[in-house]
Amino acid sequence: MEKYFEKNRGCLGIVVRRAVLVCVLIWAIKTMYENYRFGKKRPFWKDTALVQVCKTPYYSTGECIKLTVKLIDNESAQINFKNGNYIVTSGVTCYFTTDYQYGKAERYVFCRSWDEDGKQWDFLPLDLVY
Repeated sequence: MEKYFEKNRGCLGIVVRRAVLVCVLIWAIKTMYENYRFGKKRPFWKDTALVQVCKTPYYSTGECIKLTVKLIDNESAQINFKNGNYIVTSGVTCYFTTDYQYGKAERYVFCRSWDEDGKQWDFLPLDLVY
C-alpha cells in the first residue's frame, strides 16, 4: 500500500496544483467581471459635449436640460447654462446602470457630480429617455 502512495504521490500533487490554479482563475475572472459591471467608469464624453443635465431630485429625463458640459478633468466638470452662466462641479463619478424599456434592458453609463453647495447633478447621454 505504501508503494502505491509513493508511486502516485506525484499525480496527486499535479491534481491539487491544477485544482488550485482553476480556483484562482475563476476568482480572477469573477473579480474582473464585477469590476467591469459594478465599478466606477470613465465619463461617456470627452472635452466639451452636449449632454442631458439633471439637478436632483428628478423623476424623468423630461426634467433634465440639454446643456454643454466641459470635462475639466476626470474629477470635475463645468456646466454651461444657456444664459451664459456656468457652475463647476467636482467628484465626477460614473457608473453603469440599466434602463428597462419595452421589455428590453438597455445598459448605459451615467455620471454624477456635486457643486460647491452640495447639490447633486447627473449627466446622462442625449439619447436616453425615461
